[in-house]
Amino acid sequence: MNPGALKIRPVEGFDLPVLAALHAACFSAPWDQPWSERSFADVLQMPGAGARIAALGSEPVGFAVARVAADEAELLLIGVHPGHRRAGHGRVLLGHLVEALRAAGAARLFLEVAAGNEAATAFYRAAGFEPVGRRANYYAGQDALVLMKALPAVIA
Repeated sequence: MNPGALKIRPVEGFDLPVLAALHAACFSAPWDQPWSERSFADVLQMPGAGARIAALGSEPVGFAVARVAADEAELLLIGVHPGHRRAGHGRVLLGHLVEALRAAGAARLFLEVAAGNEAATAFYRAAGFEPVGRRANYYAGQDALVLMKALPAVIA
């Protein structure tokens, strides 16, 4: 599918069941923790938190959740349904989110990724993230790599 057909919009309250279902489909590694509708609702009520949902037509295929505090942002989750991976949707979704975070005043975007998740690490590195730290036993006995991407202001 053409990534140009991907439509990305802010998450609404009625999207919570869809987010929980997408999360269950996207995150099945032993270190992953399930997120329920309540988990998403709780996070999205935090100051500076927001989410985007990506769809092909009426079919939700991905989502991203982040929060901003001052000039720093944290990518909490990003996922593309396994049946729609390797089509550029994750790259488009991340790019959209980066622009929204930049517009919200973020100068740096941080995230944690399981050290053994080579596919995700390669995805983030290709998107310009660099390693800045490591958290021991962050994911059920697995270390997390802390990655950061600078979000320089765009001068028009």
